[in-house]
Amino acid sequence: MFFLLPYGNDRRTRRFPAVTYGLIAANVLMFLVLLPLDRAAVINSFGLLPAHPALRNMLASMFVHANIYHLAWNMLFLWLFGPNVEDAIGRLEYAIFYVGSGLAASLLHLVMVYGYPAAANVPVVGASGAIAGTLGIFAMRYYKTRIKVFWCVGILIYPLRWGTFTVPAVLGLGVWFAGQLAGGIRSVAHPSAGGTAYWAHIGGMVFGMALASAMRMLSEGSKEYLMADAKTSLERGTTWDAAERLQSLLDRDPSNPDAHAELAKTFSMQNNRDRAMPHYQRCIELCLARGDREKAAAHYADMTRYFRDAELDVRSEFHLARYFTEIACYDPAMKLFQGVFFGHPGTPEAEVSLMKAGDLLLDCLDEPQRAAWCYERFLCEYPNSSYRAMVEKSLVEARKKIR
Repeated sequence: MFFLLPYGNDRRTRRFPAVTYGLIAANVLMFLVLLPLDRAAVINSFGLLPAHPALRNMLASMFVHANIYHLAWNMLFLWLFGPNVEDAIGRLEYAIFYVGSGLAASLLHLVMVYGYPAAANVPVVGASGAIAGTLGIFAMRYYKTRIKVFWCVGILIYPLRWGTFTVPAVLGLGVWFAGQLAGGIRSVAHPSAGGTAYWAHIGGMVFGMALASAMRMLSEGSKEYLMADAKTSLERGTTWDAAERLQSLLDRDPSNPDAHAELAKTFSMQNNRDRAMPHYQRCIELCLARGDREKAAAHYADMTRYFRDAELDVRSEFHLARYFTEIACYDPAMKLFQGVFFGHPGTPEAEVSLMKAGDLLLDCLDEPQRAAWCYERFLCEYPNSSYRAMVEKSLVEARKKIR
């Protein structure tokens, strides 16, 4: 006897898989509720009969199982692969997809066995068709994710040797799909009553793969793995390999701020300021445009670790200065405000930065002398400013503190 049992994968989810666990609970609860009843009667009442299909039975059959082993095997696969797919497409979307996948699986099974009375008059139950759709998306989106598999060789129920191994999702699920396809072809060549509903599995998985293709999930997965491989190369110190992977990623997704940030870091490690700075500039611009000021500030801090005198465009420096002020990081805020009003005179950002620098010196850094200088320079350079009254009031306060 040779036995294989998948038991996990190396990919974590970003949030609690509420829909997946809800589906598992619904299947288990349905099994327990129907357990006291005659199994044959349950299957005949809730199963999908290809010879006389009904939408009610197509839906109900997804939550009914022939026995505890049937239920456990299906729930294992749903538990293994459902959370990641739910994470990828969203909770509501996953719930709708799961039902759609089950319907697609049932439809293909109906088409393939309708002309064979021996199979068409056998009711079909189980969640495997809907779960196969989940496998289809997983195989496309997370194709490099490692599936953990337990193996055992034994005689009857006595194990002789056992162990574990991992296999890429695209290979492991590809082998599973090939097995279903072979079984489906055999069932058409030699139709019989009962057995595995191979075409339901095929229909569900093809549905999932088609949806993943429409949602460009293969491309998303490729980008993610390029980024992961580039980070691994950086950790190993192979910066040229990292740069090549990141550039390939940016060719596909030029507005990816993380790719720009990693490429900037890569060139910085090579001490190539000319190539690093445009990527720092771009990643900070993209983060600010998306409202992610925290990440923009982190990239700025990373940039100044490598190049202390590095400068950004006026808008980026101004927005970062205001953010640093809000989070009470006064030294970088002051440095940026100074960079704006000294480096970009005459701009609206320079006008506000000079005033904000004075406020920062007066209210937060307790340097009224320098604050007064900022206010006096402001009144000299911007005599017609709409902020003039505010600055004059602040200048009076600064002079009082100096005395």
